[in-house]
Amino acid sequence: MPETLILRNAAIPKSLLANSIGSEGAAKEGEIIIRDLEISDTVITAIAAPGVIKATNGAKIKDLRNRIVFPGFIDSHVHLDKAFTWDRAPNVRGEFWDAIDLLSKDRFNWTTEDLYRRGDFALRCAESHGTVAMRTHLDVGRDFGENSYEAMRALSERWSGRIQLETVSLCGIELYMEPIGQEIAEKSLSFPKALLGGMPQMGPNLDTELDYFFDLAAELGSGVDLHVDENGLAEAECVRRIAKTILKKDFSLPVTCGHVCSLAIQDESRAHSTIDLIKEAGVQIVSLPMCNMYLQGRREAKDYARATPRWRGVTLLHELETAGVPLACASDNVRDAFYAWGDFDMFEVLVQSIRIAHLDMKLSAATRMVTSGPADIMGLKGMGRVEEGGDARLVVFDSKSFNELLARPAQKRELIGFHSDAKETPDYEELHF
Repeated sequence: MPETLILRNAAIPKSLLANSIGSEGAAKEGEIIIRDLEISDTVITAIAAPGVIKATNGAKIKDLRNRIVFPGFIDSHVHLDKAFTWDRAPNVRGEFWDAIDLLSKDRFNWTTEDLYRRGDFALRCAESHGTVAMRTHLDVGRDFGENSYEAMRALSERWSGRIQLETVSLCGIELYMEPIGQEIAEKSLSFPKALLGGMPQMGPNLDTELDYFFDLAAELGSGVDLHVDENGLAEAECVRRIAKTILKKDFSLPVTCGHVCSLAIQDESRAHSTIDLIKEAGVQIVSLPMCNMYLQGRREAKDYARATPRWRGVTLLHELETAGVPLACASDNVRDAFYAWGDFDMFEVLVQSIRIAHLDMKLSAATRMVTSGPADIMGLKGMGRVEEGGDARLVVFDSKSFNELLARPAQKRELIGFHSDAKETPDYEELHF
């Protein structure tokens, strides 16, 4: 017999509550609804007003005392192959192209064993903070990438039922046009849940490269997730060209673009025109606020001294959300040359995204960007929402309002329905061997 648990007085953000009485209509900003939940085994079987759900014989009862409850978090853009390499490849200047150079050199250390060890550590961190699914981009090239996929296959098996893993190939999209390109694509898509990815760059051949890439994705039946316009150049408009390519080819598979930083540098009319194209083409956007703020806008003063940055590096989240574009915020890099800090903690991503992008004015949207938004982008049914028939893994905070929740990011959280090993965040000491 499945074990039944009844949670009394769960404070659920209305924006995350689905398919139950009281979830109808748009949520007011920061609106929280008190509900009782019935959980049978790993599934939420009932949601009702306090006191309506009656305990059956043998059911366990837990009173949450109006504490805020989130569904398990979804991290839709990470780099497990690079994670926790900072100590051996530190980026002392914090520059984007320095990070690429440093990690290209560190790649010689990426044995299957090294990738598995760091990847497992990363997943343990993520689960201990309440994450249930991740999409990781993996560097691939003419003579590398096999070790990463071998490690990810092993991790996917070990973490089955705990964290759902998706993979995305990452290379310059021009590589797919070379003789080895088809082989790289097919090997990348041999992973159980995989997409084609890459990093297009502005240039005279961009339209040709995008045409070839999207034709290849269509031929292979693959969705797409691209690194796009990760810079502060107003003339960088890869996302605009991608949207036009999708519309021209009537490409029907899911397309996600990450970063899209330069959109925030463009003038109002041009930016809104691009957003209209993004919406029309059905492009989904993933913003990486912590990493983008860390890398973008670094400035040097006289004698190479540092100067204060003039912008935050984040895409136009408010405007994209208002336009109805599917959105998510994610961790991106963690303790590597692209971002020195982080811990695969999606609550940290939520808090920092709200602060960086002034999403305190759109709390309902912000909560969706780390839960239901990325769940929809990744096509995860039953995840990212508190709903009947949905995943029963829940994260309970020691707060009763959004103000309390955001004011004390280091507060205790309780994981319900997670694996028993998820209670402890792994010790950094493990990385030293």
